Amino acid sequence: MNTVPPVGRPILVIGAAGLVGRHVVAALAGREVVATFHRDPVPDGVSLDITDAAAVRALVDRSGPSAIVLAAADPYVERCEREPAATRRVNVEAALAVRDAAAEVDATLVVFSSEYVFDGTKGTYIEDDAVAPLNEYGRQKVDLERIARTVPRHLVLRISGVFGKEPRRKSFVWQLVDRLRSGGTFDVPSDQLITPTDASSLAHVVVELLDRGASGTFHAAGPDVLSRIDFAHTVARAFALPIDRIVARPTAELGLLARRPERAGLGDAKLRALLGHGLARPADALAALAQTVQA
Repeated sequence: MNTVPPVGRPILVIGAAGLVGRHVVAALAGREVVATFHRDPVPDGVSLDITDAAAVRALVDRSGPSAIVLAAADPYVERCEREPAATRRVNVEAALAVRDAAAEVDATLVVFSSEYVFDGTKGTYIEDDAVAPLNEYGRQKVDLERIARTVPRHLVLRISGVFGKEPRRKSFVWQLVDRLRSGGTFDVPSDQLITPTDASSLAHVVVELLDRGASGTFHAAGPDVLSRIDFAHTVARAFALPIDRIVARPTAELGLLARRPERAGLGDAKLRALLGHGLARPADALAALAQTVQA
């Protein structure tokens, strides 16, 4: 479905302090944007607790956005498994209020999902493949997707292993870089696939999809599906760090509570067919990121 969104209205980015949200705001430079944060302030941002449905409705009513980019979430897979009710309030229940508010102002709703909606038996999945999550985080993402699809104009963007410049350095990439720089070793699952997603090019894809009036589900990841070990080695090479301190270990040895899908790559053919391109290749994006940090 392609329906051009209303013009002359701002874009609301909920969760602009996070990795994805801050890059979406940057990609929207020069446009009217309303950016929200919860704990970490952002320039000219609006404080918002997304679990406060009344506050969400009031902000959307006040700003009247053409699109709402819901980038706020609790992304920690293990915490979702340990605390399903608490994380569901953020990752699912809060989205209901955002969905209702988006419908009231006829805004496109953009949400971010994950390869964890799949069971990891296929290798590389396309958008129409059946979902079968193995853990609570994946179940919450399936529910988020269903909520978003009840809005006439929506974008469900499945992503994986997002990396990019971020002050808090919490992503896999920065954890690996910081551990190796400190002289330590870093354990990486030897039996999982990842579709590394560059936050900067993801953000520009979000903007391009909105500008085209696109609607539906897209795998906005990749373009390369890699083993986590290969991705870790790519990170180490980009930052000139020793590969021999990356330790490959089977997932079963890592003491994780939540089951992980082993072979759940995200194929991006649908995105490429629409836009004529995909995201930046991980090696190129990581090299650029390393140069930016060193500059």
